[in-house]
Amino acid sequence: MGWIVLTVIFTIIFWLGIGLWLWGKAAKNATDAPSNEYSSEKASFTRWVGLGTAAAAVGVWLLVSLAFMVHTVGQREVAIVYNFSGTIAGKKDPGVVQTWPWQHVKKENVGIQHNEWDFGQANSAVSKDQQKIFAKLAVNYQIDSANVVDLYDRVGPAWKAIIIEARVPQVFKEITATFNTPRITEERAELREQTRTRLIAELEQYDIKVIDVFITNLGFSDQYSQSIEEKQKQVQDALRAQAKVAQVEAEARQRVAEAEGEAKSNVARARGEATANRLRQRSLTPLLVKLEAIKALNPNVEVIICPPQSVCIPNTGIIPNPGGN
Repeated sequence: MGWIVLTVIFTIIFWLGIGLWLWGKAAKNATDAPSNEYSSEKASFTRWVGLGTAAAAVGVWLLVSLAFMVHTVGQREVAIVYNFSGTIAGKKDPGVVQTWPWQHVKKENVGIQHNEWDFGQANSAVSKDQQKIFAKLAVNYQIDSANVVDLYDRVGPAWKAIIIEARVPQVFKEITATFNTPRITEERAELREQTRTRLIAELEQYDIKVIDVFITNLGFSDQYSQSIEEKQKQVQDALRAQAKVAQVEAEARQRVAEAEGEAKSNVARARGEATANRLRQRSLTPLLVKLEAIKALNPNVEVIICPPQSVCIPNTGIIPNPGGN
């Protein structure tokens, strides 16, 4: 469109210059008459001004046309070529490309693009049990460079607003509406995967490839969050009570075990003493009794003389009877 307008302007300037040149030429011929007051110098000047104007208009028009014909397309871009009528004439790949001067191009990004949606208080999603769901949804996607002309033919250059910005939040809200609120908390990965699968199915028909989907800052209303905190506190209190009961039971079992161990020890000790007494009884003699008595009363004694047929006790003052009476 711009080239057409400039062409019209330069065409007018060109013909104005030609008109000045013709008028100056006619004035030069008229200066040969004696009664004409227009000088030959002025006629020549007018003629050259007109010729220069026409030539300058042609030169500038050629430069402007060349500028409209050459375009640069970036590495992750394609150029959609439009005719003057607004119809699509094709596309150009990355590099320095040429078109007709009456054509114009619109560059489109074919690299991976990133969009985010904030589902806040005024734009929240809703769970199956009618609880508000707050989240940030991020989507990475890419359009097919080979089919970008088809996308422009079917949807137009505003495809992002028509398809991406409208469809993505709608899909996310439809998916969250199939989850109960506790399930969203427990199965966050499942929510992400279902959203991604649904978007892939709905956008591939437009040659838009979904690379990945991310769900961050997942939250709930203040009332629901408070109820979750209270429930968690109750669970923690119950766990602490269970732990206390388990500790008391363990201590009781420990005391029972200690008592059983002590009883078994006493029984074993009693059995040992009874066995030892039986063995002592079998081997007990009068001399052994005397010996034990001596050891108990005076363990340091070395020599003692006892009268016959008597119990010998140290340090008692008993005088031995040599006659044996």
